[in-house]
Amino acid sequence: MKEIFDICRFWALARKYYRENMKTILIFLGVMIIVTLVFVCGFNPFEPEYTELDDMYTEADYLELFSGKFTLIFWGLLGVFSMVVASYSFVDFMSVKKSFGALLLPASSFEKLLLVTLNSTVVILLVYLAIFYGITNAACSFKYMAYDKSDRIAYSDSWLGFTYPVLKPGTEIVHPKVINVFYFVDKISEVSAYVQAAQEHGSIGIKKTQKIYGTSFLVWNFLIIHWTYFVFMFMWGALTFRKRSVLLTIFLHGLFFLFLGWLIYRVGTASWWRVSREDMMLYELYFYNTSIFTPPSLSWLLFLYVVPLTYMGIIWKKFKNKQV
Repeated sequence: MKEIFDICRFWALARKYYRENMKTILIFLGVMIIVTLVFVCGFNPFEPEYTELDDMYTEADYLELFSGKFTLIFWGLLGVFSMVVASYSFVDFMSVKKSFGALLLPASSFEKLLLVTLNSTVVILLVYLAIFYGITNAACSFKYMAYDKSDRIAYSDSWLGFTYPVLKPGTEIVHPKVINVFYFVDKISEVSAYVQAAQEHGSIGIKKTQKIYGTSFLVWNFLIIHWTYFVFMFMWGALTFRKRSVLLTIFLHGLFFLFLGWLIYRVGTASWWRVSREDMMLYELYFYNTSIFTPPSLSWLLFLYVVPLTYMGIIWKKFKNKQV
């Protein structure tokens, strides 16, 4: 067998992990389902919400409103759940009682770290995608309903205590739709292309100082960089601190970013730099005195990948040393 990676050995390690932690995994899945349902339903899944169209909303505005809301909920909860999974990823190796058995498992360090990394990234993403789409589609079918204002006859009171409209027979009910939660990538690209074209042709109403956000390729890469950095940051904390890893990781990185913000502020307001206090964003410092924000080149984009890869390198080094 290969010492670094063997697919049969890795599969046996994964089966052992899921079999021994099945109870915890099922409880966590239940928590994910309940929390997602509560947030999607606006903390009240028992009272339907009715919206009159052609009053405050048109149908397109109504659907667009919920698309943005569901996307925000998805990414917010995914970040929280990923933080929990990453923070408990090395619990067996950091526990006094379990560490001896976990370290002596007949599997390579790479296989153990690979399983932990996949659980904290790919597995949690795919599992939560399935949970979110299932819960949100179910919630939209009974929680949120919109109808044409002219189709309402009167209001009536339910025995549960909420008020609902009495509609004419055959009234068409509009339910929010769960679209692709990655739709903002294409949306940013469309806005960028529109603004760029308008600026090039001198269209009226488009300010020359309006910024170009970036292409789909750029947004996808920034999403991957931020996502992996976030996960690897809490994996590093789980491997560094035995107790209160989440709080200590947030505290240390919070101090670091406060220092970094202070440093950027001091450099930006220095007399030799000549940057006004209104232009203190990091990209404004880098692209100072330019009318359009130009997306970074491929070399800068590859440089940004150094941050999550550095975290993974540190995690690998610390985990490798624990195996000795």
